[in-house]
Amino acid sequence: MWRHFCTSVRGTSHESGGLRCQDASSLVFCGAHADTVVLALSDGAGSATHSEKGAALVVRIWSEYFLCLLADRPDPAAVLESCTPSTVAEILHRIREAVAREAAALGAAPEDFSATLLGAVLTPSNALLAQVGDGCWVGLLEDKLSCLTWPLGGEFAGQTTFATSPSAVSALQFVQLPRAPFALAGFTDGLERLLLDFQTRLPVAGFFRPTFDALGQNTPDFQKHMEAFLRSERVCALTDDDKSLALVVRAPAETLREEFVPGPRPAAASRLPGQAP
Repeated sequence: MWRHFCTSVRGTSHESGGLRCQDASSLVFCGAHADTVVLALSDGAGSATHSEKGAALVVRIWSEYFLCLLADRPDPAAVLESCTPSTVAEILHRIREAVAREAAALGAAPEDFSATLLGAVLTPSNALLAQVGDGCWVGLLEDKLSCLTWPLGGEFAGQTTFATSPSAVSALQFVQLPRAPFALAGFTDGLERLLLDFQTRLPVAGFFRPTFDALGQNTPDFQKHMEAFLRSERVCALTDDDKSLALVVRAPAETLREEFVPGPRPAAASRLPGQAP
């Protein structure tokens, strides 16, 4: 039903400092026919001592919650339709409880585990998206490419609200789609300036359309190409942050009439923010 890609890549700033990747990501299938996707990404705060543990907790708890909720259900779409923001509020509560336990075990403060949440569940019929913090969900619905959520910034650069914080529920972005998107992408803060046009608040079509097309058509070595792109000098020159990217495309793919070239292309309609024509 779905073709998929999901990875987290350590940024050059962490590589040079000998630090671990502070992002986490997971993509798993469930449901009676294994055609429901449970997807989670998290970006640990760079200033938090145990942020990589916080990111891992966020991803694990989101995934476990929906794997349990949808296990052996004959109609996952009906279960997903009944979910509300309160459902995600319960997940956020469980995240804070897990963080509190981990902090107590390590003699640390909960703030040392600060991390964001990008969570999604897709059945063949519908979808649910949630976000707390920065990052973004981009979807292709009926050939229209759009941002389904938007990065949540604070008063200062790099500031956001974390899924591990007491104020997480007030910052929740919750989206239910009555029809599953043809394609969906989620990415953390490290890729925002590369994949979003902040002036128009639109995705960079020159990246998403050919990339969705290539994944949908099962282009050989897709994963190898994408991982090389995320580690390329071109990308690392623009961001030294950790990067998580997840892509899900309904198969068989529709033809989007573009060849696959990893990364945004400098066409007039799809230039990177600040890039000259």
